[in-house]
Amino acid sequence: MTIAAKQGVISKAGIGYMMLVLLFLIAAVGLNYTRLPLFFSVEFIFGSAVAVLALLALGRVAAIIAGGAAAAVTLAIWGHPYALLVFTAEIIWLSWRWRPDKGFNLVPQDLLFWLVAGLPAVSLLYTYGLDVNWQTSVLIALKQMTNGVFNVLLASLLILVLQSQQPTRRYLALPFTSLRQWLFHILIALTLFAGFVPLLLDARKLQAEYMHSVEQKLQLLAVTLQKQLQALGQPVNQADVAKLLQAVLPDDSYGVQLLYSGSSVVSSAGLIKSVDISTADIAEAGFSHWQPKTISPLLQRWRQSRYVLVHLTADLPGINAIVLEQSAKEVMTKLEQDSARQLLLLVSFLLLATLIANWLSKAISGPLHRLALVSETLQANIASGAESDIPASIVAEYNTLGLNLQAMSRELTSAFNISKANQSDLVRQVDERTQQLQQANSQLEAILAAASDFSIIATNRDGQISYFSRGAEKLLGYTAEELVGKQTPAILHVAEEVAQRSQQLTEQLQQPVAGFKTFVLVAEQQGSETKQWQYVRKDGGRVPVSLTVTPIVEAAGDISGYLGVAKDISERNRHEKLKNEFISTVSHELRTPLTSLYAALRMINSGKLGELPVKVANLLQLAESNSKRLGWLINDLLDIEKLTAGKFQLVLELQPVQPLLMQAINDITGYATQYKVTVVSDFAAELLLAKLDAARFVQIVTNLLSNAIKFSPSGASVTVRAYADTTTIYIDVIDQGDGIADDFKQRIFEKFAQSDAANTRRQGGTGLGLAISKELTEKMAGQIGFTSAAGKGSTFWLRFQRYDGQTGSELPAGANHSTSLGA
Repeated sequence: MTIAAKQGVISKAGIGYMMLVLLFLIAAVGLNYTRLPLFFSVEFIFGSAVAVLALLALGRVAAIIAGGAAAAVTLAIWGHPYALLVFTAEIIWLSWRWRPDKGFNLVPQDLLFWLVAGLPAVSLLYTYGLDVNWQTSVLIALKQMTNGVFNVLLASLLILVLQSQQPTRRYLALPFTSLRQWLFHILIALTLFAGFVPLLLDARKLQAEYMHSVEQKLQLLAVTLQKQLQALGQPVNQADVAKLLQAVLPDDSYGVQLLYSGSSVVSSAGLIKSVDISTADIAEAGFSHWQPKTISPLLQRWRQSRYVLVHLTADLPGINAIVLEQSAKEVMTKLEQDSARQLLLLVSFLLLATLIANWLSKAISGPLHRLALVSETLQANIASGAESDIPASIVAEYNTLGLNLQAMSRELTSAFNISKANQSDLVRQVDERTQQLQQANSQLEAILAAASDFSIIATNRDGQISYFSRGAEKLLGYTAEELVGKQTPAILHVAEEVAQRSQQLTEQLQQPVAGFKTFVLVAEQQGSETKQWQYVRKDGGRVPVSLTVTPIVEAAGDISGYLGVAKDISERNRHEKLKNEFISTVSHELRTPLTSLYAALRMINSGKLGELPVKVANLLQLAESNSKRLGWLINDLLDIEKLTAGKFQLVLELQPVQPLLMQAINDITGYATQYKVTVVSDFAAELLLAKLDAARFVQIVTNLLSNAIKFSPSGASVTVRAYADTTTIYIDVIDQGDGIADDFKQRIFEKFAQSDAANTRRQGGTGLGLAISKELTEKMAGQIGFTSAAGKGSTFWLRFQRYDGQTGSELPAGANHSTSLGA
C-alpha cells in the first residue's frame, strides 16, 4: 500500500487496494442493514464507522465510496433521501478535514460538523420534508449525531488496534500513533462507556415499566368485563352486551371486541385496528404491541400503534376471546420525552467528555511533545556548542525531566567542547567526576550510618563479611575492623539454631544444606528470605532479630554477595508476651468468677430466692445482661486468639446441614422474641451433606442470625434459606434492616470492626462475631460473604462443598443433584 494510493491516486498495480475498497464498501452496506436497538426509537447503525475506518486506513477516495454506499442504504431502509444527504456530507467533511501527517483525531471534527450543520439540517429536512413535528425531528437529529460520533470513535479505536500490530501497520502504511491520540481516545471511550451504560439501563427499565403498566391495566379491564358478561346470564341480549362494552371503556382511545370460535365478531365498541377478520390477521393470545406497517418514519408509526390484549374466555358461552386495545400515543409520548431527555444527557455528556479528554490528553502529552521537538535539535546543538532551550512544564515529572535533560545537555556540550580543546581539560573533567562519585559514596555511607536501628551486614559470595554497619556495631558490640574480611556471619549465630535450620532445609529440599548455605540458599531460590534468628553479641548475650537476606546480583545476573538486614525484635516479643499474658489472665482469672457471678445473678433474677424490690430487680437484671455480654466478649477474645495463632482444632465430619440450621434457629429463638423478630426457615427437601464441625457451624449461623435480628425492625422477619446445585450448598440469612453503610463494607470482617452508625452503637456488640465466623468458615473450606443495599436489608451467605450421601465423596460438577427451595 502506497501513500499515493491512500491519497486517492490508484496506481496500475493497486489491485490489492481496489479489493480492500470493495471489501470496505460491502462491510459498510451490510452494517447499515444491521441495527443495534438501544432504547425507545433509538437504533444505531454502523456503516459510517466502516467509512471512517476506510478514511483512516485507505484514504479519502475509499472513504467517500464506502460512505456514499452506506448512506444510500438509508434510502431503502427509511424511504427518504434526507439521511443520505446528511451522512454523505458528514464523510465528505471528515475527508476534507483529515490530515494524515497530523494524526487521526476526528471525533472533535465530527462533533463540529453535527453541531454546525448536521443537527440543523436533519431538523429542518425532517420537519418540512417529511411533515414531522419539530420535537420528533430534533430527537432524530440527536440520535443521528450520537450515532455518527460513536461510529467515528469506534473507527478510531480500531485503527489504534491496527497500528499496534506491526504487520497491519506496515501493510496499510499507517503512521506512528502519538501519545495524545492514545490518551484522547481511551479517555473519551472510558468516559462515554461509564456514562452511556447507566443511561441505557435506565431507559430500558422505564420502557419496560410503561409496557407493564399498560398490560396490567388491560388485564384488569378484561377480567372486569368477563365478570360483568357472566353476570348478564343466558340468553345474552346483544343490546345489553353492546351497552356494557361501551360503558366499560375508559375513554375513546380504547376499543373492545368479543370473538366467537372461528374469529367472527360477536360485538364491539370503540376503535379496533389490530383485528382483521377478512385476512384472519388476529394477534395471538396475550399482550402485544400492534404497529401499522404503511406509516413512516418509525416514530410516527409508533405514535399510531396500539397495545393489544387477547384474553381467552373458557366460561362464557358463545364468546371465546375478549380483544382489548389501547392507543399507544400517550405511552409513546412519554417514551419520546424520556428518550429526548436521555439523548440530551448523552449529547451533553459526549460534549463534556470530548472537552475533558481533549484537555487532559493535551495537558499530559503536551510537555512530552515539546521535549520531543527539542530533542530533535539536541544533537546538533551539542555538536555546535550551542545551548538547548528546554521548555518548563507545570507537571512536576515533566518539569523534572526537562531540567534533567537541560542539565544533561549542558554537561554534554561542555564535555564536547572540552574534548576538542586539550587533553588536560579532559583530565580535569575526569577528576571532577571522580570527586562527584566520592561525594555520592560519602552520601551513601552517611545514609547507611544513619540507619542505626538496623544491623546491615554484607558478605562476599563465600560468606566472608565485607561490610559491617554502625547499626550492627551498636547491636552486636563488635567493630567493623574486628569482622570485615576476617569472619563469616556464623560467629553471630547460635550453633544449635543453625544446625536445626540446616537439618530442616536438608529434609525439605532433599539435598545436603550446611555451613553458609544455610543462611542464603532460600534467598537465592526465592529472591529474599525473612526469618527470625537469635544473634549472639560479643559479650555473649543473645538478641532476637528478624533477618532479611537478599542476594546481591550484578548486571550480568551473577551473584556477587549477600546482604543481611536485621531488626531487633525484643520489644515486639515483649509486647507479644504481654498480650499472651493478658489472654491467659482473661481465661483463668476472669472467666471462672464471671461464670459463677452470672449463674448467681440468674438464680436471683429467676425469683427462686424470693421477690426483690423493683429497683433492685432492675439493677440485677442489668447486671445479668452486662455479665452475659462480658462473657461473650471473653469467649470471642479467646476464640479469635486461638484462630489467629493456629491453635484452634476443628473436627470435620460429614454432617446434614438442615438439622444444624434448625438447632441454630432454636438456640436464637429467645433472642428473636426479645427483639420481636420472627425467624423463618426455607430449606430444600433433599438432605444436604457437607464436611463440618457441627458446634462451630452452629456458632457461625448463630452469629449471622444474631446480627440479622439486632438490626431488623420490630415485627420484621429473618429468613434462613438452604439449597444447593450440583456441587455447592448455599445458605442465606436474609434480614429486613437498613442495610450496611458503603464505607463499612470493606471492614466488616475485620476484628473489632463496628459501623459508626448510631443504630450500631445502640445495638452493641464486640465487633468479633463476623471475624470469628469468617475464620471458622474458611477453616472448614467454606466461603462467607454478603450483599446489601441501603434501606433494603442485607443477605449474609455461606458456601460449602456438597457431598454424596451414599459414597461420602464430593459431588462432581455436572451431576444431577440440584435442589430447589421447598422441593
